Amino acid sequence: MYRIKPRPTAVSSLKILVNTLSKSAFAALPLMFIAAQTGAETIPAKKFDLSEWKITIPTDKDTNGKVDEISVKDIQSFEHKDFFYVDDEGNMVFAAPNKALTTQNSSNTRSELRHMLRGSNTSIKTHSPKNNFTVASNPISDRFAQIGGKLNATLKVQHVATRAKYPDKAPAFSVVVGQIHASKWKKKVKGFGWGNEPLKIYYKKWPQHETGSVFWTYERNLPKNDKNRTDIAYPVWGNLWKNPEDPGSEGIQLNESFSYEVNVHGDVMYLSFTSEGHKTVNYAINLANGVNAYGELDEYDHPYGYTLDWNYFKAGAYNQCSTKDDDGFWYAACMGTGNWEEDKKNGDYVQVAFSKLTVEESSKPTESFMSHLVSQRPTANAKNVKVGATLNKKEVIPIDRIPSSALAAIKKVAPNFTVQEVEKEYKHDHIYLDVEGKDADGNDLEFDMLQDSELWKIVEIQRDLSMEDLPSPAKLLIQKQENHEQVKRIIESKQFGTDIVIYEFYFVFDDGTESRKEIKFENNEFTLLNEEWKH
Repeated sequence: MYRIKPRPTAVSSLKILVNTLSKSAFAALPLMFIAAQTGAETIPAKKFDLSEWKITIPTDKDTNGKVDEISVKDIQSFEHKDFFYVDDEGNMVFAAPNKALTTQNSSNTRSELRHMLRGSNTSIKTHSPKNNFTVASNPISDRFAQIGGKLNATLKVQHVATRAKYPDKAPAFSVVVGQIHASKWKKKVKGFGWGNEPLKIYYKKWPQHETGSVFWTYERNLPKNDKNRTDIAYPVWGNLWKNPEDPGSEGIQLNESFSYEVNVHGDVMYLSFTSEGHKTVNYAINLANGVNAYGELDEYDHPYGYTLDWNYFKAGAYNQCSTKDDDGFWYAACMGTGNWEEDKKNGDYVQVAFSKLTVEESSKPTESFMSHLVSQRPTANAKNVKVGATLNKKEVIPIDRIPSSALAAIKKVAPNFTVQEVEKEYKHDHIYLDVEGKDADGNDLEFDMLQDSELWKIVEIQRDLSMEDLPSPAKLLIQKQENHEQVKRIIESKQFGTDIVIYEFYFVFDDGTESRKEIKFENNEFTLLNEEWKH
């Protein structure tokens, strides 16, 4: 491992920077280098060992049209009063607004460290094997700075963005606080070098909830244009990113401390998550084959995982609330103006505070670690759970308790309808009944009913459809959507008393999580809806 010489003094660092910065950047020095001028002990590098880290922050002080990257050498005397600093408690704080300059090929802002095994030895190129680690099965592993490595962090998420045009999109209201990133090569070798991410550690909190969820994802090591290139999510505390249910006491509050350890030893990535008052959660996944963290062969992943890739750690605040308005999976169209003061006031930003951040060589996992190892899928993904159940909060009630006015309204429309199940649901500030059963011909049918004063009225009549049953325009619309092949259930919902029809599409992903999209048919037009249809 490469180590740098003793850190330069604040004065010498400032002198070097003044000689290299443009006049416009020099004008910003009072903002970016206050600590360097005063010799204050609040520079992050004075509290944390950053001798092998550089940082990207969402600014462009040298006006070159690119985000600012502060080298290992310069970070030793660097802080930014808004995006990278030490707070009064001694935490290293990272912040990133929803709208600001981003790195190339990304629409997400970040204030994030990148591990540099070379330290400040710039004679070694950033993407050289000597600045990155690999797994033991790589046939040229001896050319790398390390085989594997260990990253430890203790942190608290202080804020996540609270406004999104498409709140049901998975990345909304979330931040990535730790990563392993693979190097991107201009010339790919045997299906490697795509720049994918075998690890992203997420925190997500819906605005209406008191607690948020922690989970991690593994990205299949495939080309960008491969439809199976997706992030497989694994739960830690609370829910996964597509589940809108309140995690309650199982979740993590804002400003609640938790820790993670990423230990890549040999070919295996060992992950450990700890927090006071919560269960310890450990995972293990081999990065040199196509087997997932539950020990199941993933037929879609690269059969040799990340065997030939060059990898590096990242840590900080990688804002997942993109302001881009697009149909793609990653684009929640979160709010933001680009003015930091205004965006911070509106809650359109993320902020994370680290009390610990260390890197070292890997080690064999302990017996204690293995005793807490997760090896099976959560039971919530059992086959008897109805598709779409995680997206709705319904309470089953006995059939004999169905209100008489509700039953009378149904019998008026379908006299021979037989009730088989009744569920009560609270949404859109109203109470609904979902009455399922069979019509006179034995076909499955559901009446959705709204309580109106003391009476119940029918608002929707629903039935399940197959993809082949869909009208061609609706089929074409949904097939244009990302992951359309993962649609597992389609419901035709006729809006009672109108000519409007809503087609509901329920997606079930590889990690068992669910998502929903809707298409409206009205006045001979089919429209993909951005928000859930309200009666």
